[in-house]
Amino acid sequence: MKKRPLSQVESEIIEQAGGVPKEQSLALKKLILARRGKPARYVVTSAQNSTPIHRNGFRSLLTYCKTNDAQLLVIPYRYKNPTSIWSRAARDSDVWATELLPYLIDERVFMNANLILLADIMTQPTAMNPLEGFETITGPQSAIIGHPKLALLTIPTPQERLPKILTTTGSITKKNYIPSKAGKKGEHHHTFGACVVEVENEQRFHIRQLNMRSDGSFCDLLREYDGDAVRKYERVAALVMGDTHVNTVDPSVVSATFTNPGSIVGTLRPEYLVWHDVHDGTAGNHHERGRMFHEYVKRSANQSDVGLEVRRTCEFIERYTPDKTKNIIVPSNHNDFLREWVENTDPRRDPQNLAFWAETVLAILRAENTRWTPGGVSVQDPFAYWGKRFLKRVAARTTFLRRDQPFEIRGIEVGFHGDRGLNGARGNRNAFGKIGVKSIIGHGHSPGIGDGCYQVGTNSVLNMTYAAGSPSGWLHTDAVIYPNGKRSLINIIDGRWRLA
Repeated sequence: MKKRPLSQVESEIIEQAGGVPKEQSLALKKLILARRGKPARYVVTSAQNSTPIHRNGFRSLLTYCKTNDAQLLVIPYRYKNPTSIWSRAARDSDVWATELLPYLIDERVFMNANLILLADIMTQPTAMNPLEGFETITGPQSAIIGHPKLALLTIPTPQERLPKILTTTGSITKKNYIPSKAGKKGEHHHTFGACVVEVENEQRFHIRQLNMRSDGSFCDLLREYDGDAVRKYERVAALVMGDTHVNTVDPSVVSATFTNPGSIVGTLRPEYLVWHDVHDGTAGNHHERGRMFHEYVKRSANQSDVGLEVRRTCEFIERYTPDKTKNIIVPSNHNDFLREWVENTDPRRDPQNLAFWAETVLAILRAENTRWTPGGVSVQDPFAYWGKRFLKRVAARTTFLRRDQPFEIRGIEVGFHGDRGLNGARGNRNAFGKIGVKSIIGHGHSPGIGDGCYQVGTNSVLNMTYAAGSPSGWLHTDAVIYPNGKRSLINIIDGRWRLA
């Protein structure tokens, strides 16, 4: 078979590239160690051997670092295949583009006491589950792994600790795969980008995704970086919040999200707020029906009035929705607690809620949505019914989605909660990652990224009594949708969401 001639770019890669410079790698490690315990910002990406860089994307990262006083780190990885497009004539497969040499690091290093950079591990770019097998390698510490497929998951830890985060980086080198099944799948999932790591002190850190468009530009917070240019915009497209659970919402998350100077909503000014499990359903929780001590404690704490809890939920939405922001209420299993309570409670045994129960039953029976349809029975959602009546200031800007009602923001489907999965099965992130539509879901309380699906965490307190005694991967995590249609997760750690 006749080999095609090398292009000028390929020739330059082969002739100008070099292996990972050991002295430079050690110098970067020393730099990170010298900053331990102090505020520092890093941009971490990865690069494939014998492969050209995405030039505009690389310039965008350098511009970001210059603008935000960040250090660029590039983790090398190998594609060991003799038919790799860019390495057919390479004399040594362990070479990297010359522009990357000052930033390559292949050392394992603690960025603080809770976060390890696993730059000493070179992963195979065609791995479909690049985080598989790394769950225990760093003990209780979170870890960053260089890989072109964007993935993130949390590993449950004992409840007195925050869960450990495992994340990949995305890549700054071009797509370089052979036309095999594994190669084509790797090419499909190849993500140009990086993660920004903000180390606050020896314990706390923040990670966000710098997810590039095909032209190498990307957004972070209220700025777009495109080569040498930095452009500001007024607001983001949406903030998809972790499951709110108003009745058990964490006060530190409320402050970080809505009220503190420099809060997430105050800073990003989203066009949409997307609410998952906004209603907790404590008062009518069917899982606690008939549990004598639970009912006694709730009654003593004024937590057994169903109508009052619905009002509190709506008052929360009213209080924290900014002017000119629209609300999307995603149908969720905890919101559905109200429907379950109405359908299955015996009002004769619950005189405190008798009047509200009767009003709700009558309203559902008389609603236009309670009817026979070609697909079967349709019933008015009682939470949506009361929400539309209890909301005042933001009522016209609030949409209560139906279970069968999709809703896209910048090409991202946000109408799935995640409790119901494919073909009627129970939902999970892996399943939603296979539907071929980019989505953001909630429900699991453990954030993550898998294929085309991002999952937010929870904004409730993390030590919920019903989950007591088991290790937890729950985390306070929202997702932002940028004007360019790209996404990033935002974690709230100890009431803080970024490096000031």
